[in-house]
Amino acid sequence: LKLQFLYFIGGRGRFTAMMRLQTCLVLVLLVSECTAHEDQKYDPDESIALFADHLVPDANPSESYPFFDLAFCKPTTIVDKKQNLGEVLGGSRKIYYTNYKLKFMRDVPTTELCTKTLSVEEVQAFNQSILHFWHFTMYFDEIPLKAYIGEYDHKGNVYLFTHHEFNLSYNRDRVIESQIHTTPTPEGRVLLTPGKPLTVTFTYSAKWTQTLVQFEDRSSNNPKEIYDEEIDIQWFSIINSFILVVLLTSFLAFITIRLLRKDLQRYSGMDDVEEPDETGWKLIHTDVFRFPHSPSLFCSMLGVGVQLLLIFLSMLTLSVLGVFYAHGRGTMYATIIVIYSQTAIVAGYISGAWYKKLGGDQWVHNVLITCGLFVLPVFLIWSVLNSIAWAQGSTAALPAGTVFGLFALFILVAFPLTLAGAIFGKHNGGSLDAPCRTKQVPKPIPPAPWWRGSVYHIAVAGFLPFSAIYVELYYVFMSLWGHQLFTPYSILFLVFGILLLVTACITVALTYLQLSIEDHNWWWRSFFSGGATGMFMYSYSFYYWAFESHMYGLLQLSFYFGYMLIICYAVFLMLGTVGFFASMAFVKQIYGSIKID
Repeated sequence: LKLQFLYFIGGRGRFTAMMRLQTCLVLVLLVSECTAHEDQKYDPDESIALFADHLVPDANPSESYPFFDLAFCKPTTIVDKKQNLGEVLGGSRKIYYTNYKLKFMRDVPTTELCTKTLSVEEVQAFNQSILHFWHFTMYFDEIPLKAYIGEYDHKGNVYLFTHHEFNLSYNRDRVIESQIHTTPTPEGRVLLTPGKPLTVTFTYSAKWTQTLVQFEDRSSNNPKEIYDEEIDIQWFSIINSFILVVLLTSFLAFITIRLLRKDLQRYSGMDDVEEPDETGWKLIHTDVFRFPHSPSLFCSMLGVGVQLLLIFLSMLTLSVLGVFYAHGRGTMYATIIVIYSQTAIVAGYISGAWYKKLGGDQWVHNVLITCGLFVLPVFLIWSVLNSIAWAQGSTAALPAGTVFGLFALFILVAFPLTLAGAIFGKHNGGSLDAPCRTKQVPKPIPPAPWWRGSVYHIAVAGFLPFSAIYVELYYVFMSLWGHQLFTPYSILFLVFGILLLVTACITVALTYLQLSIEDHNWWWRSFFSGGATGMFMYSYSFYYWAFESHMYGLLQLSFYFGYMLIICYAVFLMLGTVGFFASMAFVKQIYGSIKID
């Protein structure tokens, strides 16, 4: 690491060349993700491949298994399609070519796919998958197709669907719409009898129709599968939530400003000699800018928090602009990886700049903490979850090649950019510019009642922002851990803005109340107060699992609670940074507005 410091500091030309190389690598990755599936144009009777992805239980969206784990009709030679990074991160490990013969604009009458005799074990596997509502996913011209494997009736009879009907539409030389339907009739299903082998004939048919829908609009024309309907947003609840938050925030701001104005008038009219009975936040002006303990960790949290804030804002902005196709496989995941890699320089700069302001001198230690503060916990949690997925044979486990690629991206791009940002912040970060001088001996903090302690303080700070997003959070959870889509990104963008505003307001108000009782240890508390919403979100995840979902099993529950822990940790760092910077601006403003000897 010291050699890299010398390399970057001493070799500006080589540093510039390396930065250009890293930028090229990231741009190549981004372009490959965006062009991985070019718009296809077909000639009449041209063959179009149908790909089989995976099998997923209804209640466990993270628990996926290879398509041919069940005894469907297999091609003579099983060939898998090459996947890009985003698709692999999105859960598609192996996508196989199938032996369906589908041609552009050519109807297919009922055609036999294969006839096979299912063994007792294969019948039992089909039976269990149907009882647990498993469905499969296929792709036709990159349009996702989903259907159940079978069904059962009120008598307990289990039926396997053996016929699949494809309804396809086209406009000139483009595929516009694709849907798959099962046929719950005696001709389209067979009764499964556990403990007995069964001879089954799988069939399919296809019907093409012409449409006037343009290719650019086909994304809104294809969410009609078993689960991919857009969520019916309860506008009344959302508007009601917005109004409540605005009223509470306005009331809180009014009370804080009114109290602060009285304090400023009182302190501005005081004599040079302090009154013996004076109390309040002015008395701690020699301690309020005293640096916090563990400055290296604190600055690293600020840097990573700003980086995560940029990632959230970038993703929401791109979503509102319509960059992402709602059913696109893995595009968002790949974009997050790219943005994270590029914004690493921001994390390094913020961390290095603030570490300089706080008088730090252990720069190597600061850079290492900044690099590992978010990545290391994510890696540890992912390692456990990936091991569980591998042990259960799920396609949710990332392959070794993808892991190596992500590790190389971090080492070759994210880490050097963090290092470069830290060096730039060290030399250009400036000073704290505190309006008050700090004495060497800290002023004793008077005792405070329990309801003004740090735990109660942080709990109150997290409750109001959480109440602002409670309604929308339910739909986000449904999208993340269900089979439904939350596509009104403008609503999410608006809610995110309100979340930032409420977090800043409540943290500033509570920081003012803390200073009013002459408690000058506000640095860390303001960060934890802002980030407390992440703790409430993780608590909500237990409620959602217990009362709103039907998830079960070690694999799904470990994925759910593990990845929710990562998401809430990211929210904690992001909102904690917002809370601290809002409080810092507030503290500088009020102490710069009074006369201090």
